[in-house]
Amino acid sequence: MYTRSSPEALNPGDPVREAVLQAATARLDEEFGDQVRVAVEQLDRLGPWVFLQGTMRGVEAGRPYYAGTIYENKRADGVMSDVYVALLKKTSETSVDNDARSWRLANYAIGPTDVAWLTWADEHEAPHSLFGF
Repeated sequence: MYTRSSPEALNPGDPVREAVLQAATARLDEEFGDQVRVAVEQLDRLGPWVFLQGTMRGVEAGRPYYAGTIYENKRADGVMSDVYVALLKKTSETSVDNDARSWRLANYAIGPTDVAWLTWADEHEAPHSLFGF
């Protein structure tokens, strides 16, 4: 049972971090193959919940390459950021934390130009403090 009342950062080297990142970025892999990575800015856990906020980067660490995807026109029109956010929930209390299959993607936003995650706490009954508000 998880009893913390404030979010805990999942730091590099933590096996839970690696599992969560794998689950969180699976949607990006589906959309872009291996052409986009996430530079993590925030990766916090509170109970069974994890919130990821980061910046999408190309494999060469520069801006992502969107050509040939549905995001190409959004980028050209200026209605897409390089932000990626994801909310994950552990699938059960008995599942292993450091296994990506133990984490379910509850919500995500690719390239939002607003605070797309503002309503996620209420929509998913996740703790508001996980998001910093």
